[in-house]
Amino acid sequence: MEFVDFGTGARGGDIGILFPGWKKGEAVAFLSPHDDDAALGAGYLLRSVKLAGGRPLVLVFCKGDAGYSKAEEKRSIVARRRREAVEAYGRLGVPPEDIHFFGRPDLSLMGHVDRIRPDGRKGVVDELLGVLRARRAGRIVFTSPRYENWDHTAVYMLGMYAAPQAGDPILADLGPPSPVVSMLVYPVWGDLAPKADGGLGADLGILADERDEQAVREALGAFASQADIMANTAAARRDARRGPDGWLELYARASVREPVDYFAYFRELSRS
Repeated sequence: MEFVDFGTGARGGDIGILFPGWKKGEAVAFLSPHDDDAALGAGYLLRSVKLAGGRPLVLVFCKGDAGYSKAEEKRSIVARRRREAVEAYGRLGVPPEDIHFFGRPDLSLMGHVDRIRPDGRKGVVDELLGVLRARRAGRIVFTSPRYENWDHTAVYMLGMYAAPQAGDPILADLGPPSPVVSMLVYPVWGDLAPKADGGLGADLGILADERDEQAVREALGAFASQADIMANTAAARRDARRGPDGWLELYARASVREPVDYFAYFRELSRS
């Protein structure tokens, strides 16, 4: 696979183009609203992390209870989808122990984004921070906030605003702080499209070959219960991403608390 920085033009086989300062052995947490989203939107990167000597972790927030196409599947769909997820990510090199299921209801995750919900029950924040700290995940990859359903927006908010706090000296009972050094956003459906003014919606990309694409397709094939639901999404993904240089996966950078450049203001004051 080949990594691309659309801003600088850098292009090559070094995963450091996407993850500056990359070291073998790093853990990368892929935040997936539903069990199939990380495979749909970030399958190449999952494989790339593994090939680069890293450890991909898949964090699935929703339990799949809305993902049944026939009424008689309602009671069995959650257990079936969990089995399918383990098989799918296993095909991408992620063992069961590196998949974490939060088990929240589909189309309801936004109500679980807080640490403590208005009704006094816990949301997912403590659990998320505990997992990130225990696994020492310094890289976080999560879904874009637009053009998907409400659960995707919730995961974007958890990635942007909760995950960085894994490195803060707070909530000590959740484990020792583990800093987040970089974050990426991946689209599942139509986000990160080129802008109307000619600019690009994505900062980075991965160019994959037929072998990598086939591996992702085989992983998606494990979600047999979702075949009807995913048919159009999977077809659009397959048809849109192929170009003369291979198959393309897109990412946007997300800042991790960048400091304000006060010297820029001092320089402006010196001119007045």
